[in-house]
Amino acid sequence: MKIGFIGFGNMARAIAKGLIDNEVLKEDDLFFSTRSEESRLAIEKEWHINGMASNQAVVDQSDVILLAVKPHQVDQVLSELTFPAGLLLLSVVAGYSSDQLNQYIPADQCIRTMPNLNAQVNASMTALVENKQVTEEDMAKAKIIFNAVGEVMVVPEDQLGIFIALAGSSPALVFLFIDTLARAAVKYGMPKDKATEIAAQAVLGSGKTVKEASDSPWNLIDHVSSPGGITVEAVLSLLESDFSSSLITAVDKMIEKNEEMTKKNAE
Repeated sequence: MKIGFIGFGNMARAIAKGLIDNEVLKEDDLFFSTRSEESRLAIEKEWHINGMASNQAVVDQSDVILLAVKPHQVDQVLSELTFPAGLLLLSVVAGYSSDQLNQYIPADQCIRTMPNLNAQVNASMTALVENKQVTEEDMAKAKIIFNAVGEVMVVPEDQLGIFIALAGSSPALVFLFIDTLARAAVKYGMPKDKATEIAAQAVLGSGKTVKEASDSPWNLIDHVSSPGGITVEAVLSLLESDFSSSLITAVDKMIEKNEEMTKKNAE
């Protein structure tokens, strides 16, 4: 399998690194193009992958194209390309729907995807948008690629906005939670770097516990909360401060913003 990257920013680089580090593909199997020869040569030197003179040259060399440009660049980029039959396009572009992509490439050659920032540490939760027109083989290719940077879930497109809130944007909320815990520890005299490491590991371990436990998160709270103890005091404090309602409001805002971006890109 030969993969071509159109756009080689942070997300594309995370995916390329995951593919190479996990030995899914070799450097010679990856292609990219850039606007300038200087940047192309720099990437070739650092990554040892194949730089091409144009986006069309990348398409011509690849079995799979990973589209990773900014939303406002998509129309110009895709309108200049000719896609051969059998090529699969995977789009990681936010707010650009399958219907919009299908103006440039047939529906049976295109899968919309949504990885998250944690792809850079091989811990992404990636959505593959359900598409009954693509072959099982092509859907399997997409899963292989994104499993190299974490886990994969197939979701219907009308639920992608929910997925983006839960997985695409929520890492920022988790970072805020970790940083707030750490700053609280600083208040009581602990160095920030040590406090951040402790809080981050607690969140990492808690996520693993939720995934592997048979209990719901709420039941796990009960397991940690001894009667009259420290933990239940903290939980009650958060509940009294409308922590849950504030978090739900944040999810509402993310979903609303995604719908707004999608409509704007469709205009």
